[in-house]
Amino acid sequence: TGNTAAAAAAGPPNNMALITYLNDKMRVSKLNDDSVICTMIGAWLAELYLHERERGQQQQSAAPLNPFLSVNVDNMDAKTIMRILSSHNVSAEECAAYAAASGNVGTAVHAALSVGDPMSGAHDALRLLNEAPFETAETYYYLHASTLLSRAPLASSKSFLSRYSRGLSPTKLLPSYMHYEKQREEWRKRSGGSSSKEKASRQSFTVEGGEAPHHDNALAAEEGVEIRMERVARGGSLVDDETASITYLEGVIKLGCRDSAIFSYLISLYVAMEDEEPLWKFLTTHVPAASAVADATKRSFTASQEDLLSSPLDMSYTLRTILSTGRHFRSAIRVYMGFGMRQQAVELALKVDPTLARDMAGESTDPEEQKRLWLMIARNAAGDSRGSRDVVAKVVAVLKDCGPDILSIEDVLPFLPDFCQIDEIKVEICEALTSYSSKIEGFLKEMNECDQSCAALRDEIGRLTTHRMQMKADARCALTNKLVLNASEPFYVFPSGYIFLASALKKEVIPYLNDKQHRRVDELEQMLSSSSSSSKSSSKTVTNMQAELDGLIAAECPLTGSIMVDSIDCGFPDSLEVGQQATSSSSRDRGDSVSVITSSTGHGEFVGVRMG
Repeated sequence: TGNTAAAAAAGPPNNMALITYLNDKMRVSKLNDDSVICTMIGAWLAELYLHERERGQQQQSAAPLNPFLSVNVDNMDAKTIMRILSSHNVSAEECAAYAAASGNVGTAVHAALSVGDPMSGAHDALRLLNEAPFETAETYYYLHASTLLSRAPLASSKSFLSRYSRGLSPTKLLPSYMHYEKQREEWRKRSGGSSSKEKASRQSFTVEGGEAPHHDNALAAEEGVEIRMERVARGGSLVDDETASITYLEGVIKLGCRDSAIFSYLISLYVAMEDEEPLWKFLTTHVPAASAVADATKRSFTASQEDLLSSPLDMSYTLRTILSTGRHFRSAIRVYMGFGMRQQAVELALKVDPTLARDMAGESTDPEEQKRLWLMIARNAAGDSRGSRDVVAKVVAVLKDCGPDILSIEDVLPFLPDFCQIDEIKVEICEALTSYSSKIEGFLKEMNECDQSCAALRDEIGRLTTHRMQMKADARCALTNKLVLNASEPFYVFPSGYIFLASALKKEVIPYLNDKQHRRVDELEQMLSSSSSSSKSSSKTVTNMQAELDGLIAAECPLTGSIMVDSIDCGFPDSLEVGQQATSSSSRDRGDSVSVITSSTGHGEFVGVRMG
């Protein structure tokens, strides 16, 4: 190639002939699909083209280099060509063009961000990333996100958003957005003396030492290929766009992102804004309404907790962040209502918008809560007007807003001044007296109805004292199958038609009594036995004790009442008992009828006559 001084002085070397020959060989190898020969010839030709440039013939030989690389990009080894280019004085723009054509996205993006105008370089890098396959470009999105945001924030956000559906993670991009917002905040502090118009018009500026990710001879992100870069300024270029971060975060949330960190950071950006409207709209969409929270609370406390935990919005963090700023109280009220904390919401609304407080108190469905909230509003109205003449008028206005069913004049009397003209509240006092009069009439009517009901019950009890029932002369006990008239013990007749001897009924019923009833039965029997042997006890006392005992034993028919239901899990009687009961049933169909007078005991249904 004529590398000596004499050859250089002799004039142009004859490398163009060799280049022409090797190009012909390259075409033949491509037709034969010989990748090894193509790789060797391609590397040789690249060295020749670069050698010609270094020999001072850049005007003639540089032009064919780029077409050669673009035409043969698929037939040469990209890593080998990139090493050859980086070993010569080749600009990053040429390296980026070949790297993009060969599919080396990392090197192409790195080169695009390192040369030329920062904003145009960022747009070129975004174009390369958008055109590359997502599996290849994903890593470089995360790697260069901070640089892209600082130079082209809105375009970067739109590019990131377009790749969300393919799997670009908002959580991995979040640190870059936080770094970008931190840089914007630092710039605002430094430019605090500027007027608002100057700040609004100033969009692109330089941050001292803020961003200098690319330097001379910086290493590419992939395969360690070293590329010669043009020197850039030490200070990184930063474009101030307050909508870029919000645009991206809102976009991914609309596309279905449920990450709590994304929601929380978006809340922090909303809170930092002067305008409350974006924050209010976002909370209106993602914070549950008070009615939904109340319904969940009625279902179960656990269910309402699960609803709050399943929401990606951390409402506790949201509330703390809003309250720490000392503004955007309307949004804080919305979060309070999302928690179901209506009282705290009304307390806060009274400080910023009393009308909103009255609306929220009127939306409550709990009467006790309504009264508590309206009392709070009345106290606030009286406190704000303390010492003025219109305090009574404001308290009366609260009474009219809530209605007479919630508050009355006596509820708000403690809030009124010690001395005031009664003419101002004369109407309310008259209405209260009228209401009391109507309530008294209602109570009197209810008392009359109760007296009538008591009289009817007394008549019914008197009628039951002499209740007649008929039984057959050969009636038998439903449990022992004995003739009840021949037995020397009392028996019981029930409205169901069944007749039981006292001993058999007691034996059947005792197991189903509770401990307290069982002990009382034993006590009554002992008392009756002692009274029968003693003549000191009065007949009235004995009658009362017997009536109480009958009420415990004969409270209901054991074959048709709850005892039969309780014994449903017991075994069936044997065949002999079934036959005896059948005989008893057939014998009841025959015989004469006997009229029996029964009496109501007050403890059970009916008690039969006792036969000695």
